Amino acid sequence: MHLSPTYDEKLILQKIAEGSEDAFRIIFHQYAGKLRNYILKISSSKETAEDIVHDVFLNIWKNRHKLADIDQFDSYLFAAARHAAHRSFQRRAKETLIVAELQKTDSINIKSEGEDRITSREVQSAIQKAIQRLTPQQRKILLLSRDEGLSHQEIADLLGITRRTVSNTISEALQSMRNDIHISYGPYAVAIFVLHGII
Repeated sequence: MHLSPTYDEKLILQKIAEGSEDAFRIIFHQYAGKLRNYILKISSSKETAEDIVHDVFLNIWKNRHKLADIDQFDSYLFAAARHAAHRSFQRRAKETLIVAELQKTDSINIKSEGEDRITSREVQSAIQKAIQRLTPQQRKILLLSRDEGLSHQEIADLLGITRRTVSNTISEALQSMRNDIHISYGPYAVAIFVLHGII
């Protein structure tokens, strides 16, 4: 993807540093695909690539106050991805050794490093639980919009309700999900909203 003439990355990074979710979304969509392909070449694993992209952007949001001082964001981003990949490979190697040691000793006290990491799979599970906590009508309308790709007007026609009702219901459903995710993930919540489309 080429940058448009109106794309001012320095300004966008400044906005992210100030806490702008919209600016974070722009950077994510600008770089996520490139980063995913880059990690895929290193790891040869789509699952690993997804997890690393997830981790990198969560950390970018967590440390967003530093972004305004970065001159070459793409270099910074890909360096962060390389380091994240290296840590991932190290962690998996350690986990393999730990499992082997547990099998030898039957110890229950050894704890895998990285246990507290927020993984993409954990977040997806939390999102599915948040969806299940919606009202039946909220869940139906949200899934018709997000999974089936129907427009608000198409959903309104299908269910015999007004377009405004559809819009309001989706807004209420997303707000409910955002509240659930915020309770679970606190400072990471906004990044998760963007990474997983809860917008």
